[in-house]
Amino acid sequence: MTPPVPQAALVGIGFIGQAHLEALRRLGVPIAGVLGHEESYTRREAARLNLRPYASLDELLADPAVSVVHQCGPNDVHAPQNLRALAAGKHVFSEKPLGVSSDETARQLQAARASGRQTAVNFTYRGYAAVQALRDLVQGGEMGEVVSLRGHYLQDWLLYATDFNWRVGAPAHETRAVSDIGSHLSDLARYVTGLEPRRVQARFSTLHAKRRRPLGTVQTFASGGAETEAFTVTTEDQASLWVDYGGIHASFELSQVAPGHKNDLELEVLGTRGSARWRQERPEEIELASRDARRTVQLKDPGHPFTHYPAGHPEGYPDAITNVLRAFYAGLSGTPDPRIARFEDGHAAALFVEAAYASHLTGQPAEVGAALDVSV
Repeated sequence: MTPPVPQAALVGIGFIGQAHLEALRRLGVPIAGVLGHEESYTRREAARLNLRPYASLDELLADPAVSVVHQCGPNDVHAPQNLRALAAGKHVFSEKPLGVSSDETARQLQAARASGRQTAVNFTYRGYAAVQALRDLVQGGEMGEVVSLRGHYLQDWLLYATDFNWRVGAPAHETRAVSDIGSHLSDLARYVTGLEPRRVQARFSTLHAKRRRPLGTVQTFASGGAETEAFTVTTEDQASLWVDYGGIHASFELSQVAPGHKNDLELEVLGTRGSARWRQERPEEIELASRDARRTVQLKDPGHPFTHYPAGHPEGYPDAITNVLRAFYAGLSGTPDPRIARFEDGHAAALFVEAAYASHLTGQPAEVGAALDVSV
């Protein structure tokens, strides 16, 4: 008998939920329905999207049509809701961070292994063909032995004190710039090089100790006409990280208050024979350089399975998340695709973030050795 076609349900229908929805529709994956943060909002958005509104997570998980739960809600609901989805026998595709602590990610990893269900974490940037090619170049020895890494992830969407999003109100230990964008950079470095972080030295700073947020909600940005209130910020706007990968060192800069930088993610790998650099805002290119040759650009490989359009037809963020989801759904009935991040990777990212926070508090390097132990 032909196995039933997997049907998805989305928990959270904000920006990233909409990105999941678009990718699922491009792939032809049936969508059973959606659940938002509040019932009237869920009904309004479901009507607009022509989908079933779920009144609660209980209702969603009880629906026999749902086989995959897409976790697109705020960070603090990931762990409890993912654990409930696994207990209900659903596959789980979760946004990052997998949890707000390594305890949460460890419990989810244990539950995933016990459930026999497929799980993944959306580190979207693995979905670019150029990132896959960069990994092949680095791990294939084209750059020689890796000597050092450098990278940054810079944004300016929280530059002003009136810029607000629910992430700004997180408690200090959950971090913000480090968990939100630093986790992407750390996963990218770990995936491309195959190196595991051992120690982190970190310095956090906050541009706005006080910000303003709209009254009556913690989910939306403050707008010009909205009534607002002041509140104290406990999370970091920016961070500098120095990471030891077992004798190979990296320097990373993170900021959500860097004027003129929109989604400026960059990783450069420097080796004994050459260097290679990938930038998310030019996602189809890898810049290659050596001592004896000028910097050249390697364009996307039209034959790569993550490439779907001819040269000269740009592919970007929506295509990357579609690639990740395509690989995840293809693995539901067989072998999981090793190119996408699993709960093991989400657990490692959480331990990296915790080490960075511990270093910031003490002013000393913090060990990330526990991140390597995924036997929990």
